[in-house]
Amino acid sequence: MRTAPALLDLQRCFLDALYDAEETGPTEQLVDVGIEPAARLRIYRHNSELIHLEALRTTFPAVAALVGEAFFEHAAAHYRCMQPSRSGNLQAFGEHFPECLERLPNVQQFPYLGDVARLEWRRQVAVLASETRALTRAEFESRLAALEGAARMALHPSMQRFVSAYPVLALWQYATQPTAERLTLPESGDRVVLWRSEGEVAMAAIDSASFACIDALARGDTLDAAHAAASAQDPSFDLPACITSLVAASLVTEIIPVQPEESSSCACSDI
Repeated sequence: MRTAPALLDLQRCFLDALYDAEETGPTEQLVDVGIEPAARLRIYRHNSELIHLEALRTTFPAVAALVGEAFFEHAAAHYRCMQPSRSGNLQAFGEHFPECLERLPNVQQFPYLGDVARLEWRRQVAVLASETRALTRAEFESRLAALEGAARMALHPSMQRFVSAYPVLALWQYATQPTAERLTLPESGDRVVLWRSEGEVAMAAIDSASFACIDALARGDTLDAAHAAASAQDPSFDLPACITSLVAASLVTEIIPVQPEESSSCACSDI
């Protein structure tokens, strides 16, 4: 008398067959209801492939446009096998897709491809970030006026930063909003800030000093430390103008006073 396989073993066998056409799967345990078990498994596998492909196509439309449909389908199929989804929620499925792209053969002619994918992934992260109420300009000015000593600024969870050696913003715009004009790329790379605004993802390429300031604030540094980081890039950096732009974009959610003992600890760590 044959022992029935455990449920977990059946599930693993079925999952193996979904990701590998060479695996037969648990065909002996499937009831024949008009379609042979092996054919039913092929249908499941095909539907799974399409679902994963569509999830990646939705997250990486610029990459798909740059490489063409055939190559993108090949890359998606390879990624699906290398990084199987661990969740029924596919919103996080593409996290490692940029690195996978860079390891594929024949992509050396597109050295910027991985960074375009990384930019698109940050767009996905911005879309999925939690919502937090931003300070109005009046609230910000009131809290700033009441400050005594050092302070930090909390920024909106959707705000992302990305640095690339390539002009990824121009590449993304060209891929997603093509025009008849020939694309002329600048020689320099981009420092991009992304955030969610009215249901869409806004992106802006900014100068190195402003990026240094925003990056420092996002990492939890004080306003003074952020100013110092930006001034190292540009001695004439205008901190009030940078902060005002963040407030205007609804990206400042709180001003957090630094406690005296915390300031002492920070000062000691800098010695």
